[in-house]
Amino acid sequence: MPITNANGIDLYYEVHGEGDPLLLIMGLSLHSKSWFRTLPALREHYKVIIFDNRGVGHSGKPNTPYSIELMAEDTRAILDAAGVESAHIYGISMGGMIAQRLALTYPERVRSLVLGCTTSGGANHVQPGADVSLLMLSRASSTASPEEMAWVTAPILYSQSFIENHRELVAEDIQKRIELPVQQYAYMLQLQACLAHDTYNEIDQIKVPTLVIHGDEDKLVPYENGVTLAEKIPNAEFLTIQGAGHIYVTEANDFVNSSILHFLKNQ
Repeated sequence: MPITNANGIDLYYEVHGEGDPLLLIMGLSLHSKSWFRTLPALREHYKVIIFDNRGVGHSGKPNTPYSIELMAEDTRAILDAAGVESAHIYGISMGGMIAQRLALTYPERVRSLVLGCTTSGGANHVQPGADVSLLMLSRASSTASPEEMAWVTAPILYSQSFIENHRELVAEDIQKRIELPVQQYAYMLQLQACLAHDTYNEIDQIKVPTLVIHGDEDKLVPYENGVTLAEKIPNAEFLTIQGAGHIYVTEANDFVNSSILHFLKNQ
């Protein structure tokens, strides 16, 4: 599969399907294979580009500081490598932060935005509970196996009812995730980039059509952060996933995919 060199590292990407280009940006510590529930529906209608952020998967993993701004530059390089002038952009969690920065820095490259379970960051960011924050930080020094740690963190990523009723889908997510486990130093570098992210005073400059998606039981990036994005980005649409946690792409996969396709069709 293609690899391009940009900003001093190799970046791995894949292109699926045909049609208008749609770039997907994955979240903290996850690689491009984590789009496995989303990709089949979207590639039927779009030329879908997925890639590994720096620090994960088959992309380079430098042990130097990361930032959302730098990862937005990586994302622009992926568009260049794929020969795409402008694309619809869908980012979740950390990927949604990168998508915001890309739209602000390179507005001509972005046709529309889908921002899932993410935040504008900064002083107005609604923090998760202290127990959630401590658990996320502890991952960087944990001696547990990747699979064990994934199950430990599952309650902050999925709603409790979903874990109880659909444990097999959570297990499927985890198995896909640990195929290419993130190294602890790279996880911390991505996390530090997320914690420094702040577009709060800029997002009202985003002019492209925007859909904000958030589960109302999200423990990692509380729901109020999605509300803020939808209120501050001009004319943004807001989709609440009732009863869903952070990984709404698993908890409400078919509904979310159909909602995104409907949004994109009208752009």
